[in-house]
Amino acid sequence: MRLPHFPPISRPVLLLLVSLLLGAQLFLANKSWRSYQVLAGARTLGVAEAADLRAFTTLQELVERFGIAEVELLELLQTDRLPAATTKVKTLAEQLNVSELALIEQLQDRIPLVHTTTEEPQELSLYQRFEALILDWLAAYGLIVLVAVVFLGALGLPVPAGPLAALTGVLSFDGLMSGVPTAVAILLAAVAGDLLIYQLGRKSDETTLVRYGRWVGFTHANRLRVLHLFERWGGLTLLLTRSLVAHVSAVASLLAGSSGTKFTTFLSYSFAGRAAWLFIYFGLGYLVGSDFNMASSFLGYLSLFLLALLSMGVLIEIYFRQHRVKSA
Repeated sequence: MRLPHFPPISRPVLLLLVSLLLGAQLFLANKSWRSYQVLAGARTLGVAEAADLRAFTTLQELVERFGIAEVELLELLQTDRLPAATTKVKTLAEQLNVSELALIEQLQDRIPLVHTTTEEPQELSLYQRFEALILDWLAAYGLIVLVAVVFLGALGLPVPAGPLAALTGVLSFDGLMSGVPTAVAILLAAVAGDLLIYQLGRKSDETTLVRYGRWVGFTHANRLRVLHLFERWGGLTLLLTRSLVAHVSAVASLLAGSSGTKFTTFLSYSFAGRAAWLFIYFGLGYLVGSDFNMASSFLGYLSLFLLALLSMGVLIEIYFRQHRVKSA
């Protein structure tokens, strides 16, 4: 495969860049964890504003923006007089000899939970209607609805498997569903769908695949797209099409079966890829919830962390490919 043109990367340059990216990842991982802790506290309270509390939030903002009563601040700070209005939460935590996260958690508990409003009730959003529909289905038919939709999605049928997995993550955090059994059921249903379509690929000839494959997305364009992925990434294509490009997973499964890919190899990639897919949808639904404004800080740090991780992987890949080309 022909590589895009990149400037030659020497070993010292590689080590320097990898060290910088590792440092960035450690910093962003810490920021992601801290912002998630704040987000989790806000989601538990059900107060979106609580997710905006930061170490640099001032005392004035605590009163005016977040609505915390001065008497509660006096009680929390164990003082008879509030410090200067520009005093930050970080400084307050140092004065109380507690961690910033611990103080933020205590401040979140003091944000008013009820806001009076005279606005008329608004029409339910598309997400809220979808959530209500899924809750009705789950109440009527149980977990079989979720398993069936994910299984059909793995077969390549146009069903909302990803959004449904994300919604069940939200419901699991809210305590309306059991998190671990639900996640395991989603994973097994997706892998079962992969295995069925893989076996169909093993048992079918190319003429049959072309004739009937369109029902599971096996179109000419998707076939070429997946073949290009196989050419570029080899077996990793099975991993990628279970997670990042899951909409063509059925096509990849058919091609893997028809090309004679070993069952154990396919099964291992299927489990690993579907676990990544589960984290992307169910995991982020559980961690983030449905209010992306509330989760903006966490998602921002997490995105930068993943970007740094991806950049390091691409950099290492380029380095080794350049040296393989030189030695060939």
